[in-house]
Amino acid sequence: MRKFYLIAILLVSACCGFAQQAETSRFEVGRWSKTQSCRFEPFAEQGGMMVYDTEKTDEDKNRLWNFVTIDTNLFEQRSDLIPLPDKLKLFDSKSSQEWAVFAFVEEKPSRSDSVSFFVVTCHRPDLKFSTFSDKLPGKTVLQSMALVEGNLMLSVNFKTGGGFLKQYDLDRHTQRIITPNISNDFILFQFAAFPAERMFVLAGREFVDKHYKATTFQVYSQDGFLLSSYRFENVEGVGLGRMCFAFDDQRQLMVYATLERESNKKVTVEGMTEDFSKIAVGVIWIKFGAGGMTNKTYLFKNLPEIEQALTASDRLKVKEELLKMKQGKKQEKGEIAFQFYAPRLVKFGDLQVFAAEAFQPVYHTETRMEYGFRGTYPVHYTVFDGYDFFSEILLAFDQNGGLQWFNAVRFENDLTETLFAHASEAVCHDELLVTSPSHQQLRYEVFDVDGSRLLDQETVSLDFYYGTDSFFHEFSAGIYPWYGDRFLVHGCQVIENPKLRNTSRVVFYVQKIQYE
Repeated sequence: MRKFYLIAILLVSACCGFAQQAETSRFEVGRWSKTQSCRFEPFAEQGGMMVYDTEKTDEDKNRLWNFVTIDTNLFEQRSDLIPLPDKLKLFDSKSSQEWAVFAFVEEKPSRSDSVSFFVVTCHRPDLKFSTFSDKLPGKTVLQSMALVEGNLMLSVNFKTGGGFLKQYDLDRHTQRIITPNISNDFILFQFAAFPAERMFVLAGREFVDKHYKATTFQVYSQDGFLLSSYRFENVEGVGLGRMCFAFDDQRQLMVYATLERESNKKVTVEGMTEDFSKIAVGVIWIKFGAGGMTNKTYLFKNLPEIEQALTASDRLKVKEELLKMKQGKKQEKGEIAFQFYAPRLVKFGDLQVFAAEAFQPVYHTETRMEYGFRGTYPVHYTVFDGYDFFSEILLAFDQNGGLQWFNAVRFENDLTETLFAHASEAVCHDELLVTSPSHQQLRYEVFDVDGSRLLDQETVSLDFYYGTDSFFHEFSAGIYPWYGDRFLVHGCQVIENPKLRNTSRVVFYVQKIQYE
């Protein structure tokens, strides 16, 4: 069975005349501030670029950001310091064969009539950097960005509803605003780029009397021209949640989405794109084409072996309900629901695998004694502990939306204060890998194309930059495919090393591993 290996580089000391301990392919950036931004933008076989803000400023008090070009062994090739206004944070980054784009926004926007943002572009063939700034109308929120070749598109929402796309042609140095033609009140919910098809896909949620009623999908060319528009109406209090997009061989749009329960309570559109509190009761496949719309729905309660994806307490509830059904006390199995973070779609042979990480917020109750006129009395209050990512579900669909197999992977993660992707999926050597790092270890499972589990969960320890390093604490750890069978583990760690002058250091890091 193939396994993960750390990419190691053997260093030879000329003065000592013997081989040193092999060092892992790893790149570290010292963390100097809790608000410091750091991101690695991968360039596939061409390496990547690490971007982070430094402590340095220029004579105009602009913050110097370091753009470090790194090869596939994570060796630094070049470093460029670019001044940007202070108190910016890195919003997002995208890259194509010719361009790398990094967008920055203000940490705490002022209550002015406009919202400023900054974009740094890198022309990859000659590593030439350029910077431009722009302003958005007041009370707007930058929602997402996407890049197809030299066409950069930003999706922007108004806080009270409505939104628009802003297109930048990096080759011709032109820009324009695109306003989606949607009849009802709406917010731009998701936006994605498809470089192979040279298209963008936009999903907008429609609201009627402050109730979520439908989703509009619009397909744009790489030049920003509307190619097609579709609409899906919610039914029986269930709406589309987080979603992924794909195109079939006839370039027809396919949507893979969670089904979320909608309450009758009126909502405001402000902040809807960041609301992960809704529960998903199933998954839906939708295809839009010349012949109209087709869809297939799969509720979690009807999936075989769904219990393996549940928490221990939920599994017990399901068993109790099944026992009642056998005893004739209950006619229908109860609803099974999850809270999901952003799902992902992986092409696996002729199948599309929809993967979503399930999490739950965890709380505990504390009691404090208060003193009053009549003596002491207990006061109970709830404390938020964090988000527990406990499971990942995998659903494999064929081109006609048929569910070919379902499986689940349980990764016991420690509580995290923020929501982020803990796991990753990739196809290597005709096998589907599901991986998740935690506490300087990588957990992974392997599946065949028919959904059978080829390898139960295994763990491999990740090495440090120095042989005498030791793990102390971790703020976050994620992983994503890089190129071929290479992956990048990334996060922020506190590392201790008694043999160095500074025995403890806080770092952002990226680490390369390989599946063989």
